[in-house]
Amino acid sequence: MPDAATATAIKSDRTIETGFRDSTYDLVVLLQQALQDCERYQHFARDARRDDDEELASFFDELALNDHGVAARARYLLAARI
Repeated sequence: MPDAATATAIKSDRTIETGFRDSTYDLVVLLQQALQDCERYQHFARDARRDDDEELASFFDELALNDHGVAARARYLLAARI
């Protein structure tokens, strides 16, 4: 357990145990999730194409593209903060 001075420093800097600010950690988590979702949607699109459902495949492709854009922006924002 941290002493009172350390606890105060942690609270005032809003850092977490990783040593990164909360918002930096949030960006890391968001980037990971967006990339995982993108991969998942691509898999879903392949499944839909295998079932000859191009409308559904296009929908999943759109979701993957959106998450790819989110990941790219998160990566850019993260690079400026670490």
